[in-house]
Amino acid sequence: MGPNTVFGHLAFQFATHPENLATEALSFVLRTSPAASRAFTEFLRPIGLDCPGGLYFETQRGGLEQSIPDMKCRDGKGQLRVIVENKFWAGLTENQPVTYIQELFHQLPVGVAALLFVVPKARLQLVWDEVVRRCGANEVPVGNAQKLASMTAASLGEGHYIAVTSWGALLDALFTAATSAGEIGPCNDIAQLQGLCRRMDETAFLPVSGDELTNLGMARRIIDFSDLPFAIVEKSVKLGLCIKRKESNFRYGSGTYIRICGFNAWVGFSANLWRNLGVSPIWVNFYPESCATVQVREDLVRFRTAAPQRCFDADIKNYRWVAVPIFLPTGVEKPHIIEEAVRQIGELKDELGLRGPLAAAADPTLTDDLDKEPEHHPESEANE
Repeated sequence: MGPNTVFGHLAFQFATHPENLATEALSFVLRTSPAASRAFTEFLRPIGLDCPGGLYFETQRGGLEQSIPDMKCRDGKGQLRVIVENKFWAGLTENQPVTYIQELFHQLPVGVAALLFVVPKARLQLVWDEVVRRCGANEVPVGNAQKLASMTAASLGEGHYIAVTSWGALLDALFTAATSAGEIGPCNDIAQLQGLCRRMDETAFLPVSGDELTNLGMARRIIDFSDLPFAIVEKSVKLGLCIKRKESNFRYGSGTYIRICGFNAWVGFSANLWRNLGVSPIWVNFYPESCATVQVREDLVRFRTAAPQRCFDADIKNYRWVAVPIFLPTGVEKPHIIEEAVRQIGELKDELGLRGPLAAAADPTLTDDLDKEPEHHPESEANE
């Protein structure tokens, strides 16, 4: 997953309707980048759209019944060929999709035209189902759905289509085209918009599916992941790999503080890191304290360049800390998972330096502050 961007951060923090900012950003890219404009037309070519002279883009222009589509795309003759409606997590308005479909037929009774919804990947099926349901309720005939490479589409008759695609699919196509054309400015602009889309994906409440509510295995797995770190730390302590400090749970995770090779760390289940970085639900986090994380980064350079990568930087609430995933083996029982996790803790200890609890007499820094309260974990503050 790519990094967040300044545009994504500011839009999320200060915009009441991020969709409007995303629409203006997309329109700006399409109007200023010849490569992206051509790529947009190519993106819709699978449904038969062919505009040799290109498309012209306008935003927030009124339509039938006081509707205001996000973006209208006209050909060189001024004919309306595409209406684009951009969504993150807002629902469909009363005019969507039926009034927009009527406007397409009103302005171009016969010919290839499309109503395109651009939504987060997680909403593709939900939005498509709702669009088809509303068409049926208003006696708008919709043909069989076509699962194309970049979108789902269906014929409305007379060359018109309704389609839904994801932000990721559309922006990837535009970015690839701009990159191939050497358009540095538009590439940067598209990357900024991609950052906003990632930020919206990260902060959204995903629609709940029936499978999730009836899948009790998911609830059991969350409990397993929440308990696992404590078993890992307990065995690591017995083997002299670290010193246990105190348990510390927060809104999206559970675990315990440890001391390893003179560094303070937290071992636990982190739903945030699992969502943002993937890799694993269990992490060893070295949180900011003076310059300790600088030394950790230097010591773990081999972890950072390993394949797969074994060390990441995590940024939360202006904290920049070091996160090391514990890779969990699959298809094995819990004792084997714990054994493998402890082995990785041992590798981490060796990488940080051959010091440990058993060397406390020679290195007082390992124990001189064990009675002190561990520093506030960044994720606990981030979730307040």
